[in-house]
Amino acid sequence: MTTTVVPTLTPSRLGTQTIPLPSAPEAPAHARRATVAFLHRTRPALDTGRHDDALLIVSELVTNAVRHAPGPIALTLTTTASTLEIAVTDCSRIAPAPRRPDLTDGTGGMGLHIAEELGVRIFSEPRPGGKCVHASFEDA
Repeated sequence: MTTTVVPTLTPSRLGTQTIPLPSAPEAPAHARRATVAFLHRTRPALDTGRHDDALLIVSELVTNAVRHAPGPIALTLTTTASTLEIAVTDCSRIAPAPRRPDLTDGTGGMGLHIAEELGVRIFSEPRPGGKCVHASFEDA
């Protein structure tokens, strides 16, 4: 009799994934689905109770890229022993800046305020042909 041992698949502690996204209205939903899959494959240093916070930040950053940067967008997710890093690269050279939220016309302005409320560190770095906006969840 042959015994087959099937290894238990456990999520990897560390990982990185880059997802190319269209600059189109469906990009935020695609980015959220990819993030859910990434969070299930890895064990980020992010309490599972904060996964919805990460999805909200992904959605906000990708929505901003679609709204303000024509052209290709990429979402990169990285987990380390102490952080979950969300990075959205786009082709606009204009760094995000806080502005007064528009609560009447729905034109936005809430993303950076939401990140601040959630204790997420946001920063932008210039890249050739655009920028990369980072959101860092640390030891949550």
